[in-house]
Amino acid sequence: MIEKRQNQVYLAAVGEFVERSFAAAGNRLVPLHLKRTVDWLRKLHPAADEALLVAGMAHDLERAFREEEVYARMFRSAGAFRDPAFLEYHQRRSAEITDAYLAARGCPAPMRTKIFHLINHHEVGGDPESDLLKDADSLSFFTTNVEMFVTVKTRESSPAKVRDKFAWMYERISSPTARRRCRSLYEAALARLDEFVAAGEPAETNGKESPP
Repeated sequence: MIEKRQNQVYLAAVGEFVERSFAAAGNRLVPLHLKRTVDWLRKLHPAADEALLVAGMAHDLERAFREEEVYARMFRSAGAFRDPAFLEYHQRRSAEITDAYLAARGCPAPMRTKIFHLINHHEVGGDPESDLLKDADSLSFFTTNVEMFVTVKTRESSPAKVRDKFAWMYERISSPTARRRCRSLYEAALARLDEFVAAGEPAETNGKESPP
């Protein structure tokens, strides 16, 4: 449950929608990642407005409604987790799902427009607030998703593609402050991957439990 702060009713409502949507999809990890993205937004930018926080909470909503063939093509592609076509699909679909939900709840159009833009750019950034969301997403990734990528995604794709994902999630960070905070997390993720590969540990996979 997302606490309401300063009458942030849309953030609370979207948080509940996220919980319901991922519970129906049988996915427990993504809601945690989304909540931690909001936490990191507040740490990086204490003055973050509700639209930015809602975008943080909803930026991966597409994963609750994932189309398996889209993900299969992504895993097979040379770019894998950073495949441009997949990233564009993921950003836009998440933005569309969020916008439809907010429209049904009577969210003002200017706020919806901003949220749509932020989610539709959260992988690549391009302006100060989109960059903030991207950086918070990366920090949350390294505090939430590493073990799943090491033990599951190495089997669904390959250790090399997971290493590339870790590098990209770190290297895309725009803020020097965020990058400094993330450096030790990134190094720990690489060390965990090396340990896992060296041990030849088997991976248990559950495709709907945790997306890329």
